[in-house]
Amino acid sequence: MAIGILPVPTDPTLLADIRRYGKFDTAGCYQCGSCTLSCDLASNSVNFPRKSIRYALLGLRKPLVGGLEPWLCEDCGDCTIVCPRQTDPRTSMITLRRFLCGQYDWTGIAARLLQSRAWYMTSLILVAVFTVLLIVGYHLWYLGLPASQLTTAMGVEHMFPTIIYYTLVVILFPFVLLISRVLRIWQLTMSGEHVPAAAYWGEAWRSLRDAAMQSRMRKCKAEHRRWIGHWFLATGTVMMLAIKVFALRWFQTDNIYHLYNPQRWIGYVAAAFIVYGAATVLLRRLELQKEMRARDWGLPILLLATALSGLSVHVFRYTGFALCAHFAYALHVVIATPMLLVEMTFGKWAHMLYRPLAFYFQSVKQRAQHIPA
Repeated sequence: MAIGILPVPTDPTLLADIRRYGKFDTAGCYQCGSCTLSCDLASNSVNFPRKSIRYALLGLRKPLVGGLEPWLCEDCGDCTIVCPRQTDPRTSMITLRRFLCGQYDWTGIAARLLQSRAWYMTSLILVAVFTVLLIVGYHLWYLGLPASQLTTAMGVEHMFPTIIYYTLVVILFPFVLLISRVLRIWQLTMSGEHVPAAAYWGEAWRSLRDAAMQSRMRKCKAEHRRWIGHWFLATGTVMMLAIKVFALRWFQTDNIYHLYNPQRWIGYVAAAFIVYGAATVLLRRLELQKEMRARDWGLPILLLATALSGLSVHVFRYTGFALCAHFAYALHVVIATPMLLVEMTFGKWAHMLYRPLAFYFQSVKQRAQHIPA
């Protein structure tokens, strides 16, 4: 009798739930293991994509949600190339990552945005429209300017300290929500493990270093060049966020600096990193456009638009086009706000937390195996 041999209850609705997040073609999979054998990153302790797909086929929701394997996949596509049944396990792993994002978010908003293009696009548009209204309201009612003066060039000093508070809110609010999910992810993936505290401390620095250097992606033979674009994008984004949180008054000013001033070249470096990284990601999306969904395009497009609009403000200011700089800055804020409040909190940007966290937890598990009980 086969009844009762599975360690956890099966859920017949699991497969349908996963497919709400994208393509998950498992009809022809007969678990031959070719996908796992082809992967440079798979091992005895990290068996993917076969393990995760098997859980989904069997309806094992708890082990699937509690697994780290979908995040450890570097999306190279070798598994899809060797699959004898053309089931495209690479795309299935992309879908599983979207599915897990929906499970981690306790508000339920991420699940709606990742399942529905209408929800996703509407949320971006609504936040952008609300931002426009805030900008207009700030000038007309808070500053008391007549409507005719909205088309008059003005500096940015009048916005301090209001713009600092606004920037901190739209960055730190999403950050707090993301951090609030760390405990939930730990409960789902690690709470059943008997891991000593020494394993957590022992892996903290190494995991942080590996995440910063894209070490895992560099180990993947098929991705030996792709890691460079990801490194530039991640580094530039972290630099820009640090600038916005800790040095906004220094960077956002009416003062004109010489080219050799750090205020200029630090901003140039961060923007250049983001533009290059976002462009490489978009080129990759174009190669795989049949497998992509609207939510997969949003982050690189918004990052690129945010960086370019910010650069345009700088160019207009230094070339004397004050009015153009004024409107370019408004556009910059309108683009950046939904990117932070929607993408960073509930969309693709959440991967910047989930993937390093998964690497860390997996390293902790492996380290714990070598620590005497």
